[in-house]
Amino acid sequence: MEPGPSKTSNGPSHDHWTQVHATKKVDDVSWWQAKSDLWIELIEAVSPDVEARIIDVGAGSSLLVDAMLDRGYTHMSVLDLAEPALANVRNRLAKRPDQESAQDHVEFISADVRTYRSAIGFDLWHDRAVLHFLTDPTDVAAYRTSVMANLNPGGFAVIATFALDGPEQCSGLAVQRYDADALVAAMGNAFTLITHERRIHRTPWEAEQPFTVVTLQRRKT
Repeated sequence: MEPGPSKTSNGPSHDHWTQVHATKKVDDVSWWQAKSDLWIELIEAVSPDVEARIIDVGAGSSLLVDAMLDRGYTHMSVLDLAEPALANVRNRLAKRPDQESAQDHVEFISADVRTYRSAIGFDLWHDRAVLHFLTDPTDVAAYRTSVMANLNPGGFAVIATFALDGPEQCSGLAVQRYDADALVAAMGNAFTLITHERRIHRTPWEAEQPFTVVTLQRRKT
């Protein structure tokens, strides 16, 4: 599970996530996924074109960008509030045999997911556990507006949150749990539901966390 945005109303703070990523080992947090555990097929199912523009929001130190580069994707953006998390990814990519090429294919963005605006639209928005940190309706609305502003018409959003029987807190913060219907409602009628499912994330210490995962498509009109 990856961290959420800074505080514009009642959301979790920049300082909180900076402290987490500055003091914790990358694989000693509950949201960590080994490369073999990443949910990459959700992206590939709707965005098989390796030239698609993909953004991973609340990315933290996730290995997703590495895995997508391994698959030949050439336009990856990694967004997080916490600069230490982004530094972890930069340092890791710098050790790749193809590090010069990899750096050319990855954009690093230190920003609040609720207020970030890209000059060029994305074809796919990936969020594994940012939205559920937004417990205030104002923040949820800001998130939805951000997705609309950054995602191309016809583009896809893959969004995963804690399921209704998932944890009530993460990293000491309250979360909003969702089923598929609630996630679709939160994103509004500008999106069409493509798929939904329940997945179990296993933390590094083998605790099970149920997630609701939806793939949505932004309507073209």
